[in-house]
Amino acid sequence: MNRFAFYIVRLLRVAAGFLAALAVAAAIVVVLDLNKGRMPEPMAGLVAIGFYTFLAARLLWPLLLFQFVAEAMRWRALAIHAGLGVLVAVVFLGWTFLHSRQEAPDPLLDEEPAITVAKIAVTLVAGLAGGLVYWIIAGRSAGLQRIERTDP
Repeated sequence: MNRFAFYIVRLLRVAAGFLAALAVAAAIVVVLDLNKGRMPEPMAGLVAIGFYTFLAARLLWPLLLFQFVAEAMRWRALAIHAGLGVLVAVVFLGWTFLHSRQEAPDPLLDEEPAITVAKIAVTLVAGLAGGLVYWIIAGRSAGLQRIERTDP
């Protein structure tokens, strides 16, 4: 394969890994948090997962830039990509906490607090799963150039 085609394939693999990671994280949030552990109807679940994947891709484009840097620097460790997924989850939890309402939730309206232990766990699991999926698709073979080994 010539060099140009190799670069195109690598860039497509990074983009596909990024979107797949966001879709897996969105699926975890939809099933475990929004649906309280119940599987949604197939079409409604796909629409919700697609919508949340679109929102995440729109808001997390700096993460895609970091993935391109990881590709250029040949960072292949699972810990880097899983740690980045957890870091994004922690940042999202902090953003949620800062933008939540200050008054207590009303139990008569069946409102929940913005941050609960279950939501923290689901968000961290979603971030970790997203990092793992990205590593499986594109991260473990990162590198814009093949490393050529020479014998001494």
